Amino acid sequence: MSFGSRLRLLREERNITQKQLGSIIGVSPRMVSFYESGAHFPRDEKILHQLADYFEVSTDFLLDYSQVRTEATLKAFCAEFKNLPFAAQQNLAEYMHFLSYKSKKMRVSPSASSETQDF
Repeated sequence: MSFGSRLRLLREERNITQKQLGSIIGVSPRMVSFYESGAHFPRDEKILHQLADYFEVSTDFLLDYSQVRTEATLKAFCAEFKNLPFAAQQNLAEYMHFLSYKSKKMRVSPSASSETQDF
């Protein structure tokens, strides 16, 4: 998902207009439209931080570098991970590597049959 698509999704979740969002971050409604369409990207990092703060998401989520909406979620996950016994941590790490591999493989060949799974 692109930055623009993610921005539009977040704006629609809040049920606000481009004009309202523009007022919040100090840009014109037209510029918000440009951001959402992918025609422009915020030049100022301050705008990205304002957007992330307003929508209560991480900048990584906003930029589609992460599917984790907030840093707090990631910190909570890490805290839970640390509380697991070592063997469980190893199992979880192996499973995460497996899911990552499977996800990458699906992106490379999305037409692959569901009957051919790697385990």
